[in-house]
Amino acid sequence: MAFVPTALLICATVSGGLCGAFALPAILTRALRTINRSRLQARVVGDSTPRNAFLAGLLRNGIAVFRPLAKLLLSISLLHDHCRRFVLAVELQGYSANTLTVCEVLVSAATVLTLVTSLITGNIVLSLCLSVFAILFAFNKATKKLGIWETKLIEQIPDALRSFGICFNAGYSLQQAFEQAALDTPAPLGLELQQASFDVNAGRSIEEALAALETRTQASDLRFAIVALEIQHRTGGSLQELLENAADAVVASCDLRRQLSVQTAQARLSAKVVTIMPLALVTVLSLVMEGYLQTFFSSAAGFAILIIALVMEGMGVFIIRKILGVDLG
Repeated sequence: MAFVPTALLICATVSGGLCGAFALPAILTRALRTINRSRLQARVVGDSTPRNAFLAGLLRNGIAVFRPLAKLLLSISLLHDHCRRFVLAVELQGYSANTLTVCEVLVSAATVLTLVTSLITGNIVLSLCLSVFAILFAFNKATKKLGIWETKLIEQIPDALRSFGICFNAGYSLQQAFEQAALDTPAPLGLELQQASFDVNAGRSIEEALAALETRTQASDLRFAIVALEIQHRTGGSLQELLENAADAVVASCDLRRQLSVQTAQARLSAKVVTIMPLALVTVLSLVMEGYLQTFFSSAAGFAILIIALVMEGMGVFIIRKILGVDLG
């Protein structure tokens, strides 16, 4: 599981909360326009569920009032990486988005949540913690969904490579092999191979279709096979043994990933505790002890101590991420 440093999230939420009072009218206006546009599109295409169109409009167009803040946050490489993975998870659901619009939507959602919970509870600290929890939950769900998709795709690579080898032995061209492998391989890899076949049929070259396949999948285990397929297309040589070796290498890589997942389970649990426990404690103590954190905001020394604590929290998460950052690519 990937974690965003809590300090960065709290800073982002605080920034969003400060401008939220001024941005709320623009948010509501933007939301009403998107809803009306979504309803119109739904009537035109006969869609009975305009909620999907509303979400698609938000993810595609973003919320312009938060664009400067979103650009500032995306200048942080770690947040940019998480937003990029969030975009990939969103695209798996059939929506169109980019890192900027996703960041705008997340910041606006955190701002609205902070304002609403502040009005209900009257506790700004509790509202900030809930907003951070919400962002962490969204990133966690996106990471899990993307991880499941990547794992399933990688596990299907060996069978797809063997299918390519059988097709080449039968005298198929690379385009015909793509079509047959797409039929033999279930989703998600089968859909990607089918898209590559469609690209070729639409007039793109084999090299362009293979490059697009590599860009969409981002699977390091598939890159070697893609290079081998390009060589086969140019030279026409036999790739049976090469594809078999590549399939065996992918199987070994999958086994290694499973072993690493088991071996690092305790460290990943520690990362969850380091990230979530301080926020949970602050939330609980703020609820049961009124004015518990008031000292941190009433003096410069208290505010400095709070900043130091947040930085140390972020450093702890960063160090655990580095420990767990095993690259098999």
